[in-house]
Amino acid sequence: MTEQNPRPHHPTVFDRVFKPSTGCTLYHYCSTPTFLSVLESGALRFSDANMMNDSEEGRYGYTLFERAANELLELAKNKPSLEGLESDFFDHVDACLSPKQLHSHPVIACFSKAPDVLSQWRAYAQDGEGWALGFDGNAIGAMPVTLLDVLYDTDRQLEEVRNSLAAMYFLWRKEGGEFEAVVGSSARLLSSLMLAYKHPSFREEVEVRALHELRVDISADGWLLIDEGETADGKEVEGQPVKFRAAGASIIAYVDLPLERAKGMIIPELWLGPRNSNGPGNAIYPMTQFGHRNVRLQRSASSYRG
Repeated sequence: MTEQNPRPHHPTVFDRVFKPSTGCTLYHYCSTPTFLSVLESGALRFSDANMMNDSEEGRYGYTLFERAANELLELAKNKPSLEGLESDFFDHVDACLSPKQLHSHPVIACFSKAPDVLSQWRAYAQDGEGWALGFDGNAIGAMPVTLLDVLYDTDRQLEEVRNSLAAMYFLWRKEGGEFEAVVGSSARLLSSLMLAYKHPSFREEVEVRALHELRVDISADGWLLIDEGETADGKEVEGQPVKFRAAGASIIAYVDLPLERAKGMIIPELWLGPRNSNGPGNAIYPMTQFGHRNVRLQRSASSYRG
């Protein structure tokens, strides 16, 4: 029997968790060396989330938290359901958010829902000379990752963060007791999932990002990043070595996570960039050599000259 008056859905940060549908393809724009590396290694590179092209990565989400907290405090003055909400609640949340990366450090791999976006070709695919690997969305979802559907609308971002914080407050008020025991884990999860929020100027990317987290060990004699592995489909997945690479003067931590858990066609599509001079054979030979058959080849329709 259909419910006549269903409860309204109040979107939260958990709405950012992306669940691929059948036939969903996610596109990874990359250079020719990266294209060949993915084929040869059978792995995807996950890099330090703080070292992406967006210089506000991480800080942007924290700014949303501050704005949402202030808005809730204003609402609490006239909203009975928020009775008792004071700034000390947000101090507790902040105590979980601010030091989060001193305990677990995010690394991500980035994908787009769109296969032929000029800004993506220019920024991530060797100024249009590279490729867009079209991965089956469920193959990426089978990895030990959380997929995040990136949101670019500031008003909706604030609404989701407000609702998430309000839900934590309602639970804390209902359960009582220590903040850490009741909602501490939810506050730390909020910090991770807010990586799904980006400035509206990036909206053309239509990004889905795969999030993996490394353990941070801090001791008197040094700092260490460790991949403990994670659970995927209810099974434990072994961790991988943490390595470092140079990008100009920057040092970037990364792990290469195997795609071996995926079933069926991992890469159903391959796009050649607008300035990619390779013929079909240069794509089909290596794809077939490393087990990727019947891949649909597409070439960018952009007339970008560079």
